[in-house]
Amino acid sequence: MTTPTVVDSYKFGALHFQLLKVTSSCAQHPTATVNAPAGSVILGGGAYVDWTGPCASINPAGNLLTAMYPNDQGTSWTVASKDHDVPSPASISAYIVVATLRDGLPIPADYYKVVSVTSAKAQHPTATATLPDGFVVVGGGAKANWTGDGNLLYGSYPTPDGKGWVGASKDHAHPDPSTITVWAIGLKKSFLSDASMTVNFFTRQDLSPAPANHPKLTFVVPDFHITGGGALVHWNGFGSLLTACFPQDRQSWVAAAKDHEQADPATITIWTIGFTADSTRFN
Repeated sequence: MTTPTVVDSYKFGALHFQLLKVTSSCAQHPTATVNAPAGSVILGGGAYVDWTGPCASINPAGNLLTAMYPNDQGTSWTVASKDHDVPSPASISAYIVVATLRDGLPIPADYYKVVSVTSAKAQHPTATATLPDGFVVVGGGAKANWTGDGNLLYGSYPTPDGKGWVGASKDHAHPDPSTITVWAIGLKKSFLSDASMTVNFFTRQDLSPAPANHPKLTFVVPDFHITGGGALVHWNGFGSLLTACFPQDRQSWVAAAKDHEQADPATITIWTIGFTADSTRFN
């Protein structure tokens, strides 16, 4: 079992957060799983496919995200990607934000919730996982359950009301109807309110002057304490798919995408979720 790298560690209010990372070996369909340390739970996470890095061929075609999601107990996070039509090996990194109480004790089970839902089969499946009343979303994930040529993620992001998570994927070049499973991760509002902690959602549209073939955006919120984040690629033609959606540190979220085989310039919307001292939204 690979020991995760501690990227960042931070405390805010009643909680102690750690940002952890695990990187896979090179493969055409790389996958990686990172486990939460004993006593902690996963609040959010993401993935980064290094399709142009040391694993890549001379002219890499691209390797695209298919999954980034927690298990139902919130104790592990799995990510996966694949090349598509053209061999293009890559490594993939899994990122998670885990938390305990500030003193290191576990968050009480009643204050933490993971829910999931699976869509019907479609070429472009989408689904929304909704938390029960009294919870606010702090992160989430999605997995395209492909079985043929491939179905690839282009969206994993919170709902506007802060109560759930949306996942979206598509087949590409070849029909491959699939289902998508989506997870929403939440904390109890009363627990956060008692600790004078309020979840804040920030959204930012890609600031490039025009759609790009390989859009990328880093969203930095100063004095922030990230729990999770997401991204949605706004493709218009053949398709543009996610290659990255992950926390870089406690205040930065990164998202990237690319078109594949045929040009389809796109933009990205990016979300980052967490705590600030003066936030009042959703509580």
